[in-house]
Amino acid sequence: MSVESEKQALVDKFEFFAAILLGVAAILTALSSFQAGLWDGKQAEAYGKANTEATAAAAERAKATVEMSKDAQIDITAYQLIEQGLNNETSNPGVANSSFEIATYLYTRQMSDAGYKALGLPAEAKKDPGDDEEKTESLKGDILDKASEVDLVGNETYQKEMLAKATELNDQSQKTFAEGNSANETGDKFELANVIFAVSLFFMGIALVFKTEIKWYVLYAGGGLTLLGFIYMLTLSWTF
Repeated sequence: MSVESEKQALVDKFEFFAAILLGVAAILTALSSFQAGLWDGKQAEAYGKANTEATAAAAERAKATVEMSKDAQIDITAYQLIEQGLNNETSNPGVANSSFEIATYLYTRQMSDAGYKALGLPAEAKKDPGDDEEKTESLKGDILDKASEVDLVGNETYQKEMLAKATELNDQSQKTFAEGNSANETGDKFELANVIFAVSLFFMGIALVFKTEIKWYVLYAGGGLTLLGFIYMLTLSWTF
């Protein structure tokens, strides 16, 4: 084989390897861009969902706050009626009995289930007062005795139960937002891989310009960057 033929063979070999590496780098660039786009979509979806959950949590908290305010007002009013009944129990039994009846009605029919439970009042009176007059009077007495012993406003268990749904939605919102942040970080990492591939394409492209043996070193550098970017991509989380 002549010297000229050997040179031509080396040129053909170099161009062949350069074309292969350029093609691989181009495919990996497209793949990393595709993954970055998918993760950006997941990020936007998570942020939108987190915002919806946060709004729902705020609505539930407002609803629970109104309900707790109502329970507190009922408790105060009923307590005043109980005191009024006790003060008139001897002097005016009719007024006392009426006060006790209204206080019992407020607790059993107007107060929330959580508030009623927090006060430790008899569950059977809340479900069904009953037709038995003796039983009804017994339950009423139990209600009036226990209701005046418990502070509903300062009851942490009651507050947690009333705010449970709002707290759950708020926790879910924070979790979803964190997932959006994670998706954003992963998308940024794929963008970094994209930058590595872009640099490798530059080296392999410019290698074609050189006419001396240095072109092989420049091509190797581009190929090394492509391999580095590929290995880096393998360490990331993929959407499929």
